Amino acid sequence: MGEVKTNYTDEEIFNKLKEILAICCPDLDINTVTPDSVINRDLGIDSMNFVMIMVKVEAAFDIHVEDEEWDDLHTAQDVIDKVKEELAKKA
Repeated sequence: MGEVKTNYTDEEIFNKLKEILAICCPDLDINTVTPDSVINRDLGIDSMNFVMIMVKVEAAFDIHVEDEEWDDLHTAQDVIDKVKEELAKKA
């Protein structure tokens, strides 16, 4: 079994998040997404799409975010920080 990468930069995580957003929300203009974008307000992502996005984020980084922690993820930067937090637990 190979080693799992745990030292992603914010930019690498953000770029992967944008790739996932492009897949899950094809009508979203990815060029408007910033780390400060509020997921539901600025990006117009509803709760069902958010669940799909988080499942793909978890799979992309081989992490697990507890369902109750998802409510604390308001911005793209919140998602980046949570990914880094979960990866640090695996390091």
